[in-house]
Amino acid sequence: MNSAPSILARAIGSALVLIAASFPCNAQEISGPVALNAAAITVLVGETDQSSGSKIVIPPEVSWTARIASNTNPEHKTVTSASLPTWIEKASAMNGLNSPEVSPWHTVIEWDQFDEDGDNTHSGVFEEYWVSPTRYQRIYKGDSLNQTDYATSAGLFRSGDQRWPNRAELQVRSEVLDPVAFARTLQNVEPFEQVRTFGTHSLACVSFKNGPPGGFSAPAQYCFEPNSSVLRYVRGFGWFQTTYNDIETFGGHNCARTVDVTDGGKLFLKLRVKLIEAFPNKDEAFPQPPPDAVNLSGKRVTGVAVQTIKQTFPNWPANLRQQHFKVLVQIVIGKDGHVLSANAVDGPQNARITAEETVQSWTFRPYLVLGQPVEVESKIILQCN
Repeated sequence: MNSAPSILARAIGSALVLIAASFPCNAQEISGPVALNAAAITVLVGETDQSSGSKIVIPPEVSWTARIASNTNPEHKTVTSASLPTWIEKASAMNGLNSPEVSPWHTVIEWDQFDEDGDNTHSGVFEEYWVSPTRYQRIYKGDSLNQTDYATSAGLFRSGDQRWPNRAELQVRSEVLDPVAFARTLQNVEPFEQVRTFGTHSLACVSFKNGPPGGFSAPAQYCFEPNSSVLRYVRGFGWFQTTYNDIETFGGHNCARTVDVTDGGKLFLKLRVKLIEAFPNKDEAFPQPPPDAVNLSGKRVTGVAVQTIKQTFPNWPANLRQQHFKVLVQIVIGKDGHVLSANAVDGPQNARITAEETVQSWTFRPYLVLGQPVEVESKIILQCN
């Protein structure tokens, strides 16, 4: 490490020593990040290494490997890293607008979604007026979703389409306004520093490792401009990779106006921030839902992505173990994250009971609406390969 303060030191206040881990896509450990002219650099995900003086091209993630770090190499010292929640809090305070310290704001984001063939499947505009985590107005206008949510002291109200936004629609907001969101779902990991180099440029990255020193690395990664708090790249859920360009500062927070999300190296979401401005709202009645808005308080949530925090694998009947099949299970998750009911609706009859019993033992992260846990209806697919 060089003498410049590390991204973890800047984010948490304690420096960490580089730990050995290997990632695909030209990940390297070097003595320190190479300075770059941030205003002139574009970061993108591309098929070939075309990094130049004006851009950093990060290869697409289509697979992942890791090796156990060596504890015998004196260059790889064992360290005690700062806690993940603390790193998330600090990183969130620097990037995006998901921070309790931020002043009220208003934003408009245009978005396009693409399929595997590169066809534009959905488009729309997301708009939000934000005062606090429990007081805001969020608007989706597009070909797949048209609704407005009103978060008030009386609860959450919704006008227009009553379904909950799907994963891609939620990403429209989180990728821009809460870029550290995926890190909050990580479990039993701790952050460590890694430098990735592309051509003549490098990014100062924070990766994650499981368990004690020498454990396997998790594929999630957050990369920043060297000697800076500006987030430029995220390797997140699945094969999602997100790049951040056209960075501006709003109220001391780094905000990207151009955000691209790829899935397996193919463009998935194109997000363009058309407006970020202060929202000097002084009306305590804001937002005011219209009379026909539906009060969602206490209602069961459906169609949202859920996250397991404890799961077991099914012990399929012996006569099925050499077969290939799937079982679809409809579940209801309680406010505490435990499964209230599990009902297999598709798949071999003699596999359904096993699937139901397996899912019944799982525990999920409680789903929060305005900071309060709610019941969730979801679907789980178990398969035997």
